[in-house]
Amino acid sequence: MRSDTIFLINAEGGLERVPHRQYESEDLLQHLVECHPEILVGEQIDPDNPPRWLLIEREVGIPDRQGGSDRWAIDHLLLDQNGRPTFVEVKRSSDTRIRREVVGQMLDYAANAKVYWPEDRIRALAAEASGGLEALELKLREFLSDGDEEVVEPDTEAYWTAVERHLRNGEVRLLFVADSIPTELRRIIEFLNEHMPLVEVLGIEIRQYEGQAVRALVPRVIGQTEFARQQKSSTSRSSKKTTREEFLAECSGRIRDFFVELFDSAVKAGYEIVWGTKGFSIRFPLASGSLLSLFYGYPASEQGPAKPLFQAYLGFIENTEISTALRQELMQKAKFVEKGKHTLEISMDEEMAVNLAAILPELLDVARKYVSREA
Repeated sequence: MRSDTIFLINAEGGLERVPHRQYESEDLLQHLVECHPEILVGEQIDPDNPPRWLLIEREVGIPDRQGGSDRWAIDHLLLDQNGRPTFVEVKRSSDTRIRREVVGQMLDYAANAKVYWPEDRIRALAAEASGGLEALELKLREFLSDGDEEVVEPDTEAYWTAVERHLRNGEVRLLFVADSIPTELRRIIEFLNEHMPLVEVLGIEIRQYEGQAVRALVPRVIGQTEFARQQKSSTSRSSKKTTREEFLAECSGRIRDFFVELFDSAVKAGYEIVWGTKGFSIRFPLASGSLLSLFYGYPASEQGPAKPLFQAYLGFIENTEISTALRQELMQKAKFVEKGKHTLEISMDEEMAVNLAAILPELLDVARKYVSREA
């Protein structure tokens, strides 16, 4: 259509007409999303806290039963900086499935991934795509630090905990991407987005315009009505960092006493305590000036763990020999349980709090001894 045109002002002040042009293939549009996920305009999705995108993988398989083989494949799986899984399905407007069938497909993806993806599935996919856990760690730390000069060392373990929690709670984002969103799909998107408080359902039109020496992409978000925005904001959690007082208010009895002693003892021993949105990390200052995260804590909550957690994370220790020795000594002194490759965890109760408090100075000294060797 000649009327579907954008206009550019050239260096001489002249006006250049750039007409709309269909994508040659669906794969081309998928490739653009893969290479440039920023075209999924986060500023239009949430102007106050625009999502930034970490592409996990393209064509991610999803089974329809426990332990079964993959039945479907989502075009793209992404995460945002808050750890919210985002499913992206790409279609050209010429594909008749975009009118209604694609909605059922997307709901199948989200519903079955929530139930049948094994624990840490997204993390494993990300590690594989990044070339290993160490490479993923560096990539994630850079992603989480982007644009936030106050972040000394991002809490990556807490981030993966958030990813898993969002997935299991069904707190996901579904994005329908096309060169043009038909009216039938637009109405369904708006309805779902307004009436599914935990799930964000949006369409993104990415129209292509091409002239003699220029090619432009013009993205536009579909379905973010003002009513839907108010519904989501009323159920979203604050990204404001918690404080010592707020954390302790979520604990009681001997558990609270343990965390009070932990905070005081850690500061006296030269550690630094850094607060996140839900919990804290205890970090050891290295000679380089950076901070090495060693211990984490999280309160019990409806959206999080059933009991307060105390964790040790050894993934930042690059020397395998030191990491292994520290792991062994920590597990000998306290009843840590291995959670993944690098994490040791204790689910707190009154008895455990008393036992941990008795050996707290030893735990901090042991960690200092090994990390000093790492430094």
